[in-house]
Amino acid sequence: MENLAVYKHLSWLVGGEAGYGITTMGQMFVRACSRAGLNVFGYAEYPSLIRGGHNTAMITVGSDKVHAHSNKIDILLALNEDTLNKHLGSMSEGGVVIYDDESLNWDETSNLGLTWVSIPLARITKELEAQKIMRNTVALGASFAVMGMDFSFVSNVLETTFARKGQEVVDFNVKVAKAGYDHVNSNDLAANFKKAIPLPESAKKQIVVSGNDAIALGAIKAGLKFMSAYPMTPATSIMQTVAKHGVKYEIIMKHTEDEIAAMNMAIGASHMGVRSMTATAGGGFSLMVEALGMAGITETPLVVAMGTRPGPSTGLPTWTDQGDLRFVMHASQGEFPRIVFLPGDVQESFDMTLRAFNLSDKYQMISIVLTDKYLGESVQSVEPFAATDYVPDRGLLMSTSDAAAIEDGSYKRFEFTENGVSRRAVPGMPNCIYVASTDEHREDGDLDEGSENRIKMVDKRAQKIVSLLNESLKPDEMIEIHGPADANLTIVSWGSTKGPILEALDAANTEGLSVNFLQIKFALPFPSDAVSEVLNAAKKTLLIETNSEAQMGGVIREKTGVKIENTFLRYDGRPFHPAQILDKIKESL
Repeated sequence: MENLAVYKHLSWLVGGEAGYGITTMGQMFVRACSRAGLNVFGYAEYPSLIRGGHNTAMITVGSDKVHAHSNKIDILLALNEDTLNKHLGSMSEGGVVIYDDESLNWDETSNLGLTWVSIPLARITKELEAQKIMRNTVALGASFAVMGMDFSFVSNVLETTFARKGQEVVDFNVKVAKAGYDHVNSNDLAANFKKAIPLPESAKKQIVVSGNDAIALGAIKAGLKFMSAYPMTPATSIMQTVAKHGVKYEIIMKHTEDEIAAMNMAIGASHMGVRSMTATAGGGFSLMVEALGMAGITETPLVVAMGTRPGPSTGLPTWTDQGDLRFVMHASQGEFPRIVFLPGDVQESFDMTLRAFNLSDKYQMISIVLTDKYLGESVQSVEPFAATDYVPDRGLLMSTSDAAAIEDGSYKRFEFTENGVSRRAVPGMPNCIYVASTDEHREDGDLDEGSENRIKMVDKRAQKIVSLLNESLKPDEMIEIHGPADANLTIVSWGSTKGPILEALDAANTEGLSVNFLQIKFALPFPSDAVSEVLNAAKKTLLIETNSEAQMGGVIREKTGVKIENTFLRYDGRPFHPAQILDKIKESL
């Protein structure tokens, strides 16, 4: 299983009952570690309950890049007995357990291989006249003492977190955290814990963002001006982030009554020439697909962020899955072109969202950025997003002066062109009256059910994909090979599995195994030739996906004729651990 000496990582997990600030505590721990110069990856698990149930936040930190969470826990912060029952079996050798022995009835001798750090969290909180939920703040300070890190990193995060509530609140939170920090050090409680991560001499400049944050920030950078959405896990935080920055960047964020309205409003805004988007999960996308077809036949640019969670129906609403790949590729009736992006980490989530807006406008089609709960809600430290050379490309969107120059009555919104893309006017422009019909239509938009016109219109829309591949998307940017070129085993996967695979890949090659990873970055248009070339040259292959039907494997076979027999599938709502993949690599070789 996972060897921390190989991964050079340390993992910290806090567990407790929902409603007691588990997520907030995880966020503060992440930010404090990041400001210390460490690389971080944070992953939270929670049931679909408003209150109650078992919540966890696992933070993996390292002096080098951290791509995924760990299957082993080095520091377990147990705020209730349920956490001990559920997670002691995942402790690494020599790990430490932080708990309140005055509140939890637990026999430490049942796990002699661990270091038990008993802190009277409830008593300290009460003595300081703090609210019960501030046990977390005491425990946060204690955690940094156990790791041997300076308290200034904790106090700095508390200052920025509570600054808007006033200095008195900041000082009180710092005081509470310092009590936990001092209790560990004054009693020498963590003397036997030997797994500290060395800090860099100087903290590098980095940000900590989730995949959803990255999509939202990419949209803002791309010039988003209208977003309509209805909250649905795991995509809700995209609309929340856009709303947070909406006033500053002059964006209208419309919280609609349902997903149907969200899709229709986004299409309407785009029809009027505004850069717009919507975001949802699989259940919400199911409601949107009829309107998706309307955008397809009216050739309206649109960006959709789609966060997958396990289905069918409500399924596992707060867990992760890659089961909607085929769904987004073929959603809505009929045939029309679309682009389906498959980001694998937060940087790609930002970059692909930027690209989605430009390609949607340039080719007047739908772009879907497909993510999932694991990528969307996990946080990762990265260099600050830049994109300083990004220029919005509105394609053939006309200006008022362009429209005024057109001879009255001659404008054809759906004009047949060599690359399938027609000049685009918006309502209100002079000399450019046309019908935006959801029925099949002629070049001017008027209905036409004739056989010859139907064939020409279907071919016109399909031509956009050919033009896209010839003009804007190159094979080497639609896939990426990680690891040695001539490997004994080639892993094939897509999306959020990238992080765990990269961790396992690093461990495997460190152990002398020869493994690489073919990451597929686009589902549509599919990079058939590039994927065929890699697979036909591969000695052995292993397909990894978090769904039960090996959906990408099916797409690969459909598009290339290559069937990958060796598969590793997980579909219990949980993401892969790097250690699981490493074991499968060894088995495959």
